[in-house]
Amino acid sequence: MDKKERVALIRKGNELYNNGDYTAAEKIFIKTGYKDGIIRIGDYLYYDQKMPLAAYKYYKLAGCNSKISEIYERMVFAMKCLMEDKSSEDLRPKIHLEPVDVHPMLKIAAEEILRNNGELQE
Repeated sequence: MDKKERVALIRKGNELYNNGDYTAAEKIFIKTGYKDGIIRIGDYLYYDQKMPLAAYKYYKLAGCNSKISEIYERMVFAMKCLMEDKSSEDLRPKIHLEPVDVHPMLKIAAEEILRNNGELQE
């Protein structure tokens, strides 16, 4: 694809994105390798749809290391909270929270990160 065609496609992708057609915009952004557009798709999934693992794929594709690190940190924090030692319950605030359902893929990814960082014992 030449530069002129790429620019026209990116404009079309931006138009689709701004009109809410994220699927069509995503295809164009990926086809053209338009990193800003790919990151915007990731942001849409992360912030608007609350789907960090889906957003991770787009951030990885665009090489957006700051967002990738943020997702990792949040997953590690969530896993640490879920796996916290029960003997420290007396140090926790005295409020009752309902149990949180963790998506199995999120749990697997967080456990892998903890294992890789040496923070999870087998």
